[in-house]
Amino acid sequence: MVDQPEFRRVAIIGVGLIGGSFGMALRKRGLAEEVVGIGRNLQRLRRAVELGAVDSCTLDLEEGVRGADLVYIATPVGSVLDFACKALPFVGPDCIITDAGSTKSEICRGADELIGNRAAFIGGHPMAGSEEAGVEAAKESLFERTTYVLTPTASTGPGVVERMRRAAEGIGARVVVMDPEAHDRCVAVISHLPHVMAAALVLLARKESEFSPQVFDLVAGSFRDMTRVAGSSPVLWRDICLSNVNAIGEAADGLKGLIDQAIELMEAGDAPSLEDWFGDAKSVRDSVYPPKR
Repeated sequence: MVDQPEFRRVAIIGVGLIGGSFGMALRKRGLAEEVVGIGRNLQRLRRAVELGAVDSCTLDLEEGVRGADLVYIATPVGSVLDFACKALPFVGPDCIITDAGSTKSEICRGADELIGNRAAFIGGHPMAGSEEAGVEAAKESLFERTTYVLTPTASTGPGVVERMRRAAEGIGARVVVMDPEAHDRCVAVISHLPHVMAAALVLLARKESEFSPQVFDLVAGSFRDMTRVAGSSPVLWRDICLSNVNAIGEAADGLKGLIDQAIELMEAGDAPSLEDWFGDAKSVRDSVYPPKR
């Protein structure tokens, strides 16, 4: 608990896994006096109230955001700017509008053009979540010991950055501030392309099952771990990929080059070089995720 709330009224648009967890974390730690959930399904919103994600809920966006000093948009990336624009007439210039989208370049460019100085916008991306969806999967500890990326633009004041830094750190996250385009290149490699790969592996196995019906009888840990994220929301990942297509394409080209390199070593029977190829990967992986002793 903090001595004084960071925000008086927080409006969360989209009270699912991320929005619900954000609301729970704010309420648990006393970072907001009031948290209001806004959505399109009253039954789901009432469930969010029951679970402690928000204090109250409404289907009326104007009612929900009016008087808020933070509007948190946790919807699919394709609708973030639309909701930001709909909220604008009902918030003041000191209100912070932020999002939780997995891509930042298009959103930040659009926000600079559409919002201007009518409110304070800062892009955000909590690097947390799971293949589960909905407020039932939300938990107040979701952001603890995770990275929370903030992507200010030229129009984002330093006070806004620091206020959101305090909020993110207050819910247990480690804050990284970076350029929106750099963010999108990074997440294309470490998040977006892996999701595409996971889906492709599942589809490849299904194709193989047409000729080898027992393929799914043989699946074990490697397939399970590599394809876990293929169980994520198709709508969510459709929007993410469409908003970061160039960076994902570049990452895919880089991956293809590395796979081609490994195949060439296999075909050449170059055992030492192939061992080095796997060894380099292991060294990097171990530096990121140190093996348990």
